[in-house]
Amino acid sequence: MKNLIAILLAGVTVFAKAHQGETEAPQTAYDCEHPPADAVEEIPGILGVAGGMSCLPAGPAIHADPTWIWRYTGSFFDVPTIPGYAHVDSASMLPPFYFTGLSLRELSAEEAAQRSEQLAREVETYRPAGPIARMQTIDAVNNYGRSIAIHVAMESENNGWVLVCTPNCQPNYVILIEKRKRN
Repeated sequence: MKNLIAILLAGVTVFAKAHQGETEAPQTAYDCEHPPADAVEEIPGILGVAGGMSCLPAGPAIHADPTWIWRYTGSFFDVPTIPGYAHVDSASMLPPFYFTGLSLRELSAEEAAQRSEQLAREVETYRPAGPIARMQTIDAVNNYGRSIAIHVAMESENNGWVLVCTPNCQPNYVILIEKRKRN
C-alpha cells in the first residue's frame, strides 16, 4: 500500500512540474457578443431567406429560418445545421470556427441542370422529383481558410435541396428544405 501511495505522489509531482510555467489555454469559445472583425454574419441568396445564423459555443452555424422546415434526407430527428467546422480537415483544429467569407454564384439554367445531374450521380440521397428551377452555390470559407461548398438547388420557390460539400458531397449532408405552409 505504501508503494502505491508513493507511486501516486510521484506521478502528481511529475504532472505538476510538467505544467509549471505554461501559458493560459487558447480561447476556444466563440464570443457571440463581440464577434471577430472578419466574421461574416449575413447569409446571401436563397439560403439567406430559408436560413439564419445562430451562435453556438464552437462558433456560428447556419440553420433553418422559422418559416422554413429543414431535415436531413435520412432523419426526421436530427436538426440540420451548417457550422463553420463542417470541413473534414477541421477535426484536428481548435475552435472557435466561424465564416470569414460567403460568396454566392447563381448558376445559369444549363449549368444548374448539368450540376444537378452530376450531384444526383455522385450523392445517392439527392433525388429531386423534377428539374431544378434555380441553383446557387455558396463558397463558405471559415477562419482556418477551409472552403465549404454549399449548393442550394430549388425545385420551386417553396422547396429544394441544400448539399454541403466538405470538400466532397456526402449522402449524410444533404438537407431537404421546404417553406412552411400557413394555416
